[in-house]
Formats: sequence, C-alpha cells, structure tokens
Amino acid sequence: MTTVLDRSSLDQYKDQQPQRPWRKRPVKLDLSIILATVIPAAVIAGIYATTDIPGAVVMVAMYLPLQLIAAAVAAFATRGKRGVADSFLIVSAIGATIFSFVILLSLLGSLVVRGIEALWGPEGFRSSFLFQNNVYINPSTPLEYGGLGHAVLGTLIIVGISALIAVPIGIATAVYITEVRGRAVPYVRFFVQSMSGVPSIVAGLFILTVLIVTGAIGQSAFAGALAYAILMLPTVARTAEEVLRLIPDDLRTGALALGSTRARVVMKVVLPAAKTGIITAIILGIARVIGETAPLLLTSLKSDQTVLNPFSDPIAALPTYIFDNVALPYPGAVTRAWGAALVLMLLVLVLFTIARIIGRDRVGRR
Repeated sequence: MTTVLDRSSLDQYKDQQPQRPWRKRPVKLDLSIILATVIPAAVIAGIYATTDIPGAVVMVAMYLPLQLIAAAVAAFATRGKRGVADSFLIVSAIGATIFSFVILLSLLGSLVVRGIEALWGPEGFRSSFLFQNNVYINPSTPLEYGGLGHAVLGTLIIVGISALIAVPIGIATAVYITEVRGRAVPYVRFFVQSMSGVPSIVAGLFILTVLIVTGAIGQSAFAGALAYAILMLPTVARTAEEVLRLIPDDLRTGALALGSTRARVVMKVVLPAAKTGIITAIILGIARVIGETAPLLLTSLKSDQTVLNPFSDPIAALPTYIFDNVALPYPGAVTRAWGAALVLMLLVLVLFTIARIIGRDRVGRR
C-alpha cells in the first residue's frame, strides 16, 4: 500500500523531531550508575590517603574488585540477573582500556623525560649526540661529547637491506598464495606460519652457524640484515596475504574478461588496489625487527666508528647501542641509552609517517 502526501500537508511534518525512545533511560538506572562509580572511588581514595599501600596495588588489588562488586549490585538492582554479566564485561573492558592507556602513557613519559636529557642540556640542543660517533669516548665521558650518529646510520643500513630482501619475497609469497594458488600453497602457508613463531635469537644463531662460522660472510651489517629478513618475512607475507584477500574478485574477473593475462591483472589491478595495505604490511615488518637486539649481537656485533660498507666490518645499531650502555654503572652511559631509545622511537615515527605519505591515495584529489 502506497501513501501519497499532498504538498499542502508537508509543512506540518517539517517541525517534527525524530523520536528516539532507546535514548531515554530511567532515573533509577542513572542513579545506580552514579552510586556504583562514586562509592568505590571514595572508599579507595580514603584507603590510599590513610595507608602506605602503593597506588598500583590499591588500584589493581582493591579498586577493580570493589568496582566489579558495586557494578554487579547496581546491575542486579536495575536489570536483574541478566545485567550482572553485562556489568562485569563493561567494567572489565573499561578497566583494561584505562590500564593499557596508563601503562603506555607512563612508558612514553619515562622515555621522553629521561631521554631528553641526552638531547638537551644547559647549553641547548646537543646536535653532537645525533651526528657524532663514539670514537675516543668512554662511558664516563660527559654527554657534550660523542653520540649515536653511527648507530642511527647502522640501523638504517641494516633495516634497509633487510627490507630489500624480505619485502619482495613476502609480497611474492602472498601473491602466490592468493593469486596463483598452486599445489604448494598449503606447504608455503605452513612454512610462513612456522617462521612467524621463530624467536629472534634463533634467527641470529641460524645466520651465525650457517654463514658466519663457515666463512661465507663476516660479521657485518649484511649478516644482521639477513637475520632481520628472516624475522620480517612472515609478517610481511601474512599481512599482505590478508590484504590481497580483501580485493574483490570482480576486479580480477573484469580485467580477465577484457583480455588481460593473469600476470598483468596482478601487476596492474590487484597490487595497485592493495597499495595502502601492502605499505601497512611493510610498516609492520619494519616494526617487528627494528628494535631487536639478540640477532645483532651474533651477526653485526658493535662498533664505535661510522661504518659505511655493509659487507666488511662489524657495525653499530641503536638496539646494540642501548644494550651496551644501559648496563654500565655510569649515569652518563645510562642517559645515553635512554636518549638512544627516544631517538629510536622518533626514527620509527618518521619512517612510518613517510610510508603513510607515500601510500596515501590520491585518486580523490585527481
């Protein structure tokens, strides 16, 4: 049945407001939520003010159980037994979110507060800390001298070489699994999934025993990059596989119907459509390895000099630089380690920003 409205009767419908009965909550429900929130907070505040119990213990061991009990009582009083389970899930989800946010904020705050001491001193910004190396520098040397420029350069070289090795192989693996779909797909997928669980120290030991001990290559940036590539490959391959699966089959069948070959469809249709997701896969792969220390301790070792040749000598990197300085009994060395950790975080932020800018979709702008 179709209702036809006259134009003269449309004016009376203009001023009508949409009705949303689901937004109306009883006053009893609002009051119970307020009481279930305020009472536990007041009790815990009194306990914290009158005792010497650490704040973390008070929040985790006392406030969370008390809040769960208060929410369960309020839910039972307003909604019955059905509301008790909902209140438990809601409080647990909110508590886990707040806990994770506090931990993350505390970590970042500690990193910035302690790391900025190495980058900024009474004389101002210490550019030497970013661009100088540690030649003729000992752990007790003041922060005005020496730096981690050689470690930053070494990290870029190692991660860059590992990306050149792992990214093409990972994307090719994802294309084989999703587009080619050959007979070896189950074995390839099993192999990739197995590699994703390999500890980082095992990757370093593999390169050490197979290539370094046998004399095929020396301990250098290239050896560290090979170990990093082993760790980066499964992340890139699995993420790229999931991204390629999201591409609609209509794009493939449409291109094939126009006469394109399978290879041309993959290169000209599928991969460009998945460009943003593939860049995300590369970002995740770099994030997986850029802070790993164990493989570098066995493959690239460390150095206080600036090394440009990735195939010749041991080379420094930010993870090994942090590892060497954080355990030394010198305040200056520990401050250098915190500064290196801050620089590593900023380096990752810069790399991720550049990758996002490169992979940004410009079709709408065109």
